[in-house]
Amino acid sequence: MKKAGKLTALLLVAALAAGSLAGCGAADPVKEEYPEYPDDKEMWIGGWDVPINTLEDYQMAKDMGLTHMFIDGVFAARGTDAYFEQLKHCEEVGLKAILGMDTSLDNSQNVPVDTYDYSGYPAVDMINLWDEPPIQQFPDVVERINAMKEVYAGKDMTLYVNMDPFNCAAQPSTLTTTEDYLNKFCDQVLSKIPGRKILSTDIYPLLYTRGQYVISSMWLEHMSHYAQYARREGADFHMFIQSYSDVDRREITSREELTFQIYTDMAFGIKGFSYFTYRKSFLGGFGGGCVENDVSCTPTPVYYWAQEINREIQNFDHVYLAFDWEGVLPVEGSNQLAQDPTYRNNLFAGIANPLTELDCGTVSGTEDTLIGQFKDAEGRDGLIVTNFTDPIYQLKDTISFSFQDANRAMVYRRGERKIYEVKDNQLEITLSPGEGIFVIPLKIN
Repeated sequence: MKKAGKLTALLLVAALAAGSLAGCGAADPVKEEYPEYPDDKEMWIGGWDVPINTLEDYQMAKDMGLTHMFIDGVFAARGTDAYFEQLKHCEEVGLKAILGMDTSLDNSQNVPVDTYDYSGYPAVDMINLWDEPPIQQFPDVVERINAMKEVYAGKDMTLYVNMDPFNCAAQPSTLTTTEDYLNKFCDQVLSKIPGRKILSTDIYPLLYTRGQYVISSMWLEHMSHYAQYARREGADFHMFIQSYSDVDRREITSREELTFQIYTDMAFGIKGFSYFTYRKSFLGGFGGGCVENDVSCTPTPVYYWAQEINREIQNFDHVYLAFDWEGVLPVEGSNQLAQDPTYRNNLFAGIANPLTELDCGTVSGTEDTLIGQFKDAEGRDGLIVTNFTDPIYQLKDTISFSFQDANRAMVYRRGERKIYEVKDNQLEITLSPGEGIFVIPLKIN
């Protein structure tokens, strides 16, 4: 439960962690005032593919740090006792439920509209009307939106659609551009949804193809378009995180492969993310997942990494969410440029309308670095800074900040707040593989 905090607080600063206020020369405790943010916002953290249908398994999902669970009719048919039992389990353990309507891609012909009123179940928070509709299905999506608007008229129920990452105009795949798909979706579909609006899609970027580890070339290009449309439409931006493997997508083998995805997506201003999959999929060729699919309360290594990361994010999500996203700045690494002055990261080249500079100063990195720029209500700058190298190669990234006017930096790192002294507007922080941080430069008088 989030609790409101004070807008400002006096903190006693003496001997802090190594690197924090290092060399400030203060023998006596120093009182300095740093900004505080109300603890009244939280990141939506979901899981796709429900646990085994026991209270203990749902408690395990909650204990991993999830706030939401996607529930459809795959593991328990709609209208059955087992289906409603899932909703009761969510309520008992404190999870919110996102109900999928079993419509995906272009399969709607044999899927009747579910007009049951689920608002009587306190855990039900959202209705996921469609998963990855091509443009040709948008009229059908709108029909279902209209049906849900009648069912939930005057009730607090969020309706949303998870969008097609491949920008399909029709099935079988006839592709269009990301911008064309988003324009049509916002005009034809999102505009019909009342209340809270969400832009959501799924890009699983960690690949293993032809004997090589690679990052999906579509990842940053799509993220940049979605982020800009979410800002234009006043919508929350939600992304799925790869916790599974298949013929092309690699097995998740480290915590860093999860943080790499999450902090990269946060650089584009996401307000929620969900693990695909929570429960290991039964689909042929699928691996990974956070828990096993056939043995109750049996976590995989991914579960423990995700649990740690979720706690990390939840320690400062209210601060991050107090800032509005403004854009993203890609920075090529000095190590690469030293070898080839013409070096350009191909994924950076795909970013739509990247920033060319930051409002608060300049930043360089020894490795490729992605920086999201944010502003809070009082005009303070905030930066999500991500080591944008594939964690599989275990490269550290030394970040050098040159601020315009700052003598402190409030840094959230692995969920903990540290205050760094900034001398002559300069600060240096080394990021581990897959690591991201949130930096707020400050001028303390």
